[in-house]
Amino acid sequence: MEGANYFDIDRNCSMKKGTLVIFDDGDRVIVTTGERSVRFIPVSGKPINEPVAWYGPIVMNTQEELRIAFSEYQNGTFIKQRGPKKH
Repeated sequence: MEGANYFDIDRNCSMKKGTLVIFDDGDRVIVTTGERSVRFIPVSGKPINEPVAWYGPIVMNTQEELRIAFSEYQNGTFIKQRGPKKH
């Protein structure tokens, strides 16, 4: 998100750049701004009910997977290239 904006109708809580807003179940989101414009990315999905291990830009399921991911990142092997799909 860029700028500072409100994500609640009562304007009780101003959000700033780098903020993640998590909403409960609902059917709409109302965004209001002041004089400056706002840019944000809405993301939606179903919970997968799996554990989360997160550090910096990498998210895995366990601390061990996270350790391996950072090791692979430092070695230049984190991104795996796959060949074209066979039909």
